[in-house]
Amino acid sequence: MTSLAPTHTPAPTQTTTETRTSAPLLLLFGSKTSGQSRRLDGFVAHVVQRRHNHGTFRYRIVDIEDRPDLFDRFHVTDVPTLLVIDDGRVQGRLVGFHQPKAVEELLTPWLH
Repeated sequence: MTSLAPTHTPAPTQTTTETRTSAPLLLLFGSKTSGQSRRLDGFVAHVVQRRHNHGTFRYRIVDIEDRPDLFDRFHVTDVPTLLVIDDGRVQGRLVGFHQPKAVEELLTPWLH
């Protein structure tokens, strides 16, 4: 699907430590049948590749049919929705379809 090799994932683990022990988690909530979800996935890949940040995030795609529990857990009501989870908390959220510029603005605090 993308050069980031996204995978479908179980629930992310919560961390309570003060220091970051792993890369932030980038979750794309979508649907296999949503063209906008697939396009946003491509935009994420483009932004990360262009900024040479392939290892910055652990990237996962969460499909509503496979993991409705995660949609509930993170209060996601629209697809696509992009979340950045860092230090065990949602640190960034982009709801709905957006152009690459908006994706880059969301991810900028973590990009080199």
